[in-house]
Amino acid sequence: MLNEKDLLDRITHVRDLKENCFKYLEESSQELLTHKIIFAIAELTNEKMGPVKLAEIAQKVSGSGDKSKQDLIRLTIEKSILRCGLVEKLRYAPNDVRYILTAYRFQKVRQIDSFRGESSEPLGKVFEIPKSSWPIPDEFYILESKKHGYNEALKKINSDFDKDLIPRGRYEDLVREYTESLNQIRNKITSQFKGIEELVGT
Repeated sequence: MLNEKDLLDRITHVRDLKENCFKYLEESSQELLTHKIIFAIAELTNEKMGPVKLAEIAQKVSGSGDKSKQDLIRLTIEKSILRCGLVEKLRYAPNDVRYILTAYRFQKVRQIDSFRGESSEPLGKVFEIPKSSWPIPDEFYILESKKHGYNEALKKINSDFDKDLIPRGRYEDLVREYTESLNQIRNKITSQFKGIEELVGT
């Protein structure tokens, strides 16, 4: 199975997509099977915190995991989504194939051919799969909650000290203890979830 770092890298990475591939993400494509498959993979990956099987995608998209539905979805993935680089196919065993998004943020680009060679230019803003579908471990949210708690506690301690409700010696001990704990949490978030905090906007 993929590790946590690989999942987080897929979130922080912005993938360039040509216009003909970017269309699968756009609102105007919501009724298309390709669009439904991409967003189903995102939601299922979030639930399982890892790549998902074809039967699971079929069940999510059509309400049925039977072979005919799976074949249709596999064909759609192979012919369009996989070729565009939106999804990666992982083979765990001969009868165990799973799928995962290559990224959760995408930039539409226009290809430019010139005498200098091929290049691309970005078009519009970066598109994000809804954050509620990002495969972010529970530990990140627990750490964020603890960080918020320590910040609020320090504010209260400072406020109480200003009102002469806490003696100086006790105040200094509490500030030192809570600041140390807060710094440990911040360091852990920075080392384990680099870039995620800024993207999630917590």
